[in-house]
Amino acid sequence: MADFHTYLQYAENLIGGATKGIFAKIDQMTFKMVIEGLKRDDVQAVSIIIDQLVRERRPVSIPPLFVVAEKHPQEKIRVKAAEALHQLDPEGEVKRLTDGKTIEESVKILVEHYGNYKSL
Repeated sequence: MADFHTYLQYAENLIGGATKGIFAKIDQMTFKMVIEGLKRDDVQAVSIIIDQLVRERRPVSIPPLFVVAEKHPQEKIRVKAAEALHQLDPEGEVKRLTDGKTIEESVKILVEHYGNYKSL
């Protein structure tokens, strides 16, 4: 898995598999749309999505934001996603969980950790 879109698809697949029965079908469709939106190169559009994820404060947003912060082709978007991660995780648990891991390992760990939709 070498490119940004593949990593985001991987995160989406893991989240979908880990959370069946928790998300209503409408939530699953909305989350898929969010993932698709994060794949865009339009800085303004992706920034709006990232801001919304921060406002919602849903832990399930952390794995895809991590991928965006690490691999999005636009540097401005990577920076914006990193700032969002810091807002959702001010104590740095994401960094602790992912240090020294590959993107695939990190996403899997983050989905396992944040995939139960507990409130922050």
